[in-house]
Amino acid sequence: MHHNSQQPEDIRQEMNLKTITFVCGIAIFFSILVLRLLQLQYFEYENNLKRAEANRIRKIDVKANRGYILDRNGVVLVRNRPSYQISLLYSQFKNREVRDSVFNRLLRITDNEEKRLLDSASLAFSFERGRWQRFRFQRLIEDASPEIVALFEERGEELPGIEILIETRRDYPFGSQGAHIFGYTGEISEKELEMPENARYVMGDRIGKKGLEFSYEKEFRGENGLRYIEVNALGREMGPVAGMPFIKPVSGNSIVTTLDWRIQQVAEMAMPEDAKGALVALNPQNGEIYAMVSRPPLDPNIFSLEKKELHKAWASVALDTAKPLTNRAISGLYPPGSVFKIITAATGLENNVLTEHTRYKSPCTGGFRFGNRYARCWYAGGHGTMSVVNALKVSCNVFFYQAGLDIGNKRIGEMARRFGLGSALGIDIPGERFGSVVDSASYEQWFARRGWRWSQGEILNISVGQGALTVTPLQQTAMIGAVATGNGLYRPHFLKEIKNPEGELIKRIEPEKISDGNISEYAKKIVLKGLDEAVNAPGGTARRSIVPGVRVGGKTGSAENPHGDKTHAWFAAVAPLDAPEIAVGVVLENAGGGGAMAAPIAQKVLYAYFYPDSLKKGAK
Repeated sequence: MHHNSQQPEDIRQEMNLKTITFVCGIAIFFSILVLRLLQLQYFEYENNLKRAEANRIRKIDVKANRGYILDRNGVVLVRNRPSYQISLLYSQFKNREVRDSVFNRLLRITDNEEKRLLDSASLAFSFERGRWQRFRFQRLIEDASPEIVALFEERGEELPGIEILIETRRDYPFGSQGAHIFGYTGEISEKELEMPENARYVMGDRIGKKGLEFSYEKEFRGENGLRYIEVNALGREMGPVAGMPFIKPVSGNSIVTTLDWRIQQVAEMAMPEDAKGALVALNPQNGEIYAMVSRPPLDPNIFSLEKKELHKAWASVALDTAKPLTNRAISGLYPPGSVFKIITAATGLENNVLTEHTRYKSPCTGGFRFGNRYARCWYAGGHGTMSVVNALKVSCNVFFYQAGLDIGNKRIGEMARRFGLGSALGIDIPGERFGSVVDSASYEQWFARRGWRWSQGEILNISVGQGALTVTPLQQTAMIGAVATGNGLYRPHFLKEIKNPEGELIKRIEPEKISDGNISEYAKKIVLKGLDEAVNAPGGTARRSIVPGVRVGGKTGSAENPHGDKTHAWFAAVAPLDAPEIAVGVVLENAGGGGAMAAPIAQKVLYAYFYPDSLKKGAK
């Protein structure tokens, strides 16, 4: 009886316990919910608000337009053009399912020839990078054509997170002309991003890589702007956000160069496209460069192509054995050849080893005997007895062999350095090389591996611009200009003025003298007489550079080249000789004689300078 009375009590207690447990569970659940709401609404309110706003409001950088490059007369040489970028914004993917769907749809998009526009590897890389840079656009297709843009616009609703952005790319309207001067821009590399001076850049930005684009990057760059766009749940733009500021981008500054584009174009046409070589034209009174050409040519527009096309073009250019990327005007090193006889003559006259009337006992019979060596003259028939003026006029080696022995290598080297040979002149584009002016000590150091020792016979080579001597076309041109002016050697440069986006002058560049670079009036008079006769007197080696009505002085050269059958053809000129305004230097690799090959090219440039109206009449 007792047992039966207790059983309902046990059941009742058990039910009460379950009820209490259930109520406690409900209480705990609601407590957790309240705490979570409190956390979201109070403790994480600011953070959640920002995240919500980030999904609703998109912050977009507005790229600044890059400054222009102009010639001295205002001709636009480098400008900008619109460029469409197909980009990914990872933050617009609601979930993994949407992300994977967009990924697969992108892979299925093909062009008119049924070729995929995107490959899986590069697309996967962009998506992975987007995971870590959720609010930064990742470029999928650069510089997209209107046809490709249309394909993506048609599929806009199917591709949340895919945006079409408009940026600007560099445009070089004259193609390969001036390419080695202007350089090019490219996407900033990770290594460049790590540099402190590039703190304002982000991955995907473009930056100057070579030439003026590199040297004046800070001027061209400008300041990016900022705009806020409201987007809907599908990530489509709804318009600007009310109350949020629009920060206008500030375009970069433009630079006015020293280039005279009329002269540059004449020089470009005069230099054969299939040649290897260079041309420089500058003002020896202040270092302003009027024209510079390097061959083979290079088209900088290839560096504004989208990645696939860029890689193809880059591979073609980089692997070309002719090295079109090299600016031979500032980094090509050549023996100076007989143009160097200007230095030998100036040294002899300056040091009273030579006078206008000096005649050597050994006339030119086609060569000169020195010990066991027979050093030849370029003219096998021989020039006979020579003065220094006649020796410059006909470029007689035998006269300068003997002069070199009398003068000595040390003094010749000192004179060469006085006029900038063997050192960088400091031009304002990257890539300039020093060249070499070697004395006896450095000669033995240089050629120690070959076991060569300095000997007096080496002076024979040096005196006529051969042997252990190398110069750049820029150095050779600056040298003849400085010899002719007698006013010193000026730093060659391209920058003339910097102007703001409104065209107002910010800065004007002043000439910079880098060396006294002069000789006595007597020495200068005799050297210039020799250069005058080389061009204007019967029998001169530079007759093919005559410009009617202008007193041109010049020196030809044929520099021996161990890598080719023919010599390098050199010519350097300056005019007018009584008040020099322009110096021109030309070198053609493996082309033969300087008088026949290089002088006519310089003549066209000089003619364009002194007779600009002839260009308007269609003269070529």
